[in-house]
Formats: sequence, C-alpha cells, structure tokens
Amino acid sequence: MYRIYYTILLCSVFCGAQNNNSQYKNIKVQNVVLILADDQGAHLSSLGVKGISTPNVDQLASEGVLFNNAFAAVASCSPSRSSIMTGMYPHANGHWRNTITPSLKDAESEFGRDSKKVDKVGIHEYIKTLPELFLEHGFYTGITQKFHMSPPWKFPYDVKDPVNNEPKQYTKFVNNFIKQADGKPFFLQANISAPHRNFEHHVGKFPEFLPNPNSIQVPKYLPDTPEMRQDLMKYYGSVQIADACAGAIIKALKDKGIYDNTLIIYTSDQGEPYHRAKASAYFAGLHVPLVIAGPKVLKNKLNTSLVSLIDLMPTILDFVGIKNPETVQGKSLMPLLEGKNNDYAARNYVFGEHNSHGPDRDEHYPSRMVFDGRYYYIQNLMHDKSYKLPADLKEEKSWGNHSYNATLHAEFSHPIQFNLLKILESGRSSEELYDMKVDEGQTNNLIQDKNYLSKLKELRTAMSNWRLSSGDVADDPLLIKTRLKK
Repeated sequence: MYRIYYTILLCSVFCGAQNNNSQYKNIKVQNVVLILADDQGAHLSSLGVKGISTPNVDQLASEGVLFNNAFAAVASCSPSRSSIMTGMYPHANGHWRNTITPSLKDAESEFGRDSKKVDKVGIHEYIKTLPELFLEHGFYTGITQKFHMSPPWKFPYDVKDPVNNEPKQYTKFVNNFIKQADGKPFFLQANISAPHRNFEHHVGKFPEFLPNPNSIQVPKYLPDTPEMRQDLMKYYGSVQIADACAGAIIKALKDKGIYDNTLIIYTSDQGEPYHRAKASAYFAGLHVPLVIAGPKVLKNKLNTSLVSLIDLMPTILDFVGIKNPETVQGKSLMPLLEGKNNDYAARNYVFGEHNSHGPDRDEHYPSRMVFDGRYYYIQNLMHDKSYKLPADLKEEKSWGNHSYNATLHAEFSHPIQFNLLKILESGRSSEELYDMKVDEGQTNNLIQDKNYLSKLKELRTAMSNWRLSSGDVADDPLLIKTRLKK
C-alpha cells in the first residue's frame, strides 16, 4: 500500500439538537465539521506505518471508508485550503501561493474589505466559497487555529477561535460551539496546528506523545540516520497529538448525542513538512489520507479510487443538499461512500500543482503532476529558473528543522538522498517520471528510459488535456490572474 498523506475533515448530520425557541425545532439538522490537520502526511497506524499510534482516526476508518489514493491539489497551506473551500485548482481560482491574512485573534474589522491585512493574491470575487454558501443557507459557521485564506471576506465565519493543539480545549470549544448554534445547522472548519513545524510547539507541551525513534519508519527520500530519526520522532509525536485532538472533537459530538448521525471526513491540507514533500509537486507533498464515515456510508472499507481534495466541497454540498456552483471542478464522492459505484465516473488520473510557497520570486518553481495509480509524471514548467527552499524546510533556529542539515550530513552514508536534495535546489529536469510500485521514494527518474516511452506519451497527453480544460494557461505563476480588487 502506498504511503498516504492526510488531513482531517468532518461532516456531521445531527437530528435532535432542538431548542424550544428555534425555528429549526421540527426539521432534521445537517451539520458539517471540517477537521483539517496541518502538514500531516499519510502516517496512520491503520495504514501500517511503523512506530506511530493514531487510535482515534483508526477507529474512524473502521467505521467508514478509507481512501488510499487521495491527493491535495497543491502542497502549500493557503492555496490548498482555498482549493478545498472552492472545489477548484489554485491556478483556476486565483489563489496560487501562501498569502498574508488576518489572525483569528484579530478584530472582526480585519476580515472586511477595509482590512490592512489583505494580500494581492486570492480567489476571484465571482467564485462562491463553501462558507459563503453555508451562510446563505442559514448555517452557523466557525473556524479554529488559523485563517490563512484570501481574501478574508470571501470566507465568512460566525465564530473564530485560535484553539490549536490541545485536546481538552477542542472538546470544550466544540461543546460551546454546538450550544451557540442553538439548533441551527452548523459548519465548523476545525483546523489543528499539529504537525506543522516547529514541532517543539507541540511535543514540548505534550512529550508523552513522543514515539521511540528506533521504531519509526523513515521515508525513502530521506536518509535513515539517528539525526533524521530524532527529527521524525518529533514529527510523528506531533501527528499523534493531531490524532488526540481529532478524538477530542469526536468525543464532543458523542457527548452531545450526535455522533451516530454525523458524516465525518478526516484529511490534511498537504503532506509532511520535509524537503521534496511540502511546497513541491512530489508524491510525499500531495498524497494525503482521507477517511469518511457517517450515515449510509459503508463501514470498514478501503477505496482505491483516485480522488482529490477538490472533491470535498461537492461531496459536502451533495450531503447537505445544496447545489454545486458551476465553478466547482471536483466531483462528489457520495456514490462511493454509499456503495453506488455505478453512479460514479471514476478518474483515470489525478492532478496536482505547485507554483510558489511564498511571494519571494526565488521560491517560484511552477510544476504540474499527473498520477494514474502507478506512474507519477511531473512537468517542471520553468525548470531552468533558480529556486530557493522555503525557510521552514531548512532553517533550524526559527523553524526547528533538523532534517535539512541531517541530509547534508549524510552525503557519504546516503548519497542518493543527499543528491535528491541538491537536485531539488538546482538541477531538476523539465520532466520526471516514476514507477510508484517499485520506487515509493521517487529516487529513480525514468524520463530517459525508452521502455517507458508509451506511458510517457500517455501522461503528457493527459497533462496537456487537463491544463487546457481546467484553464491552466500560464507557466509563470506571475501571469496567473489574481482576484478582483476590493
């Protein structure tokens, strides 16, 4: 089984949250809770990953459907979250890189059109977001941990709370949020800060979640050294904290008697925070875990379909009975969840992209990928351009990242992994092709191997057709149209 990278989404339906003064007293109330981990790869004990324990998400998987071929549209926080909230690819919705946004601690005025914390990059004004649609349909809405979507007025929430990585605080918040909803249907985007770097922010407070560094599984693209294992130990510990927070949210739903009537989706905005993963179009950056459980959903099922996180918005809207905007590029997964496979047009390919992690021109490195379930093809659209790794993927002092130097220190003991890092910074070819069945770490580029010429032509054609049909007309991210002005 391929390693799966995952974020968390929770959709819930509940009947019975009634209030004598509520206009919703005698109707079925449908709720959606989005639990979204930050930078968590597909590291779950239920997926067979060694050295990690994720009992809460594992339990969720046993009560629903686990997708092992789910992919984020992009491996950077802001554009990934906006792609989920619009059901669109970043190049199509206009939000192609990380952006400056208000903090959830800021005054409400900072989320309006007169805010001074608004980036020039963000989704187009004409696009309907999931929070906007829920607001229009009378849902009570909330968001936790961080905002990180642009422009802020396109993502209206009734409640904003910075709770981030403490399980008990999530239970308290969800209990209060349900009470505040007062019988109205609600949408909660429950973001969790773990396992985003700096890992010390998580495990420093909860050291009991740290695993044994000798028991963990080191990704193939990273050198297996004691120094790297120490960094991965903190990452795995942070994943386990995210699992505990998810469990706390689920517990709150159970405490309120609405768990059995709740559609739950668990995923992450992107893969793990390591070079050649986050802020790239490689497998480890885009491949995420996805678990969905709830009413009418099959139980304890593994689904191998190629799915994208842009499918979450149409799935949620399908579930609550709200019509999809015409701008949505994803497709509802409800037929797969209900076992109605004949009603689902399966993908032959899944697509993803990277444009830039931040605004710095040196970080711009546009790439596109297509995956058919075995072969993974990447086009580096400006491969000759200089590239600088984002700070959180290399700096020890500010971000606590020890993996970059650990790889440099492994130049002679692990030359393959060392060279992968150096190629990442300077020397990538215009095209890359990998056989994921035998090369999970994407260490052997097959682009020059004539034995794969037929597959290469097929994936080139698929890529070309997708770029044309999805409106991907710019190789340089600076040419992507930004949102309309205020």
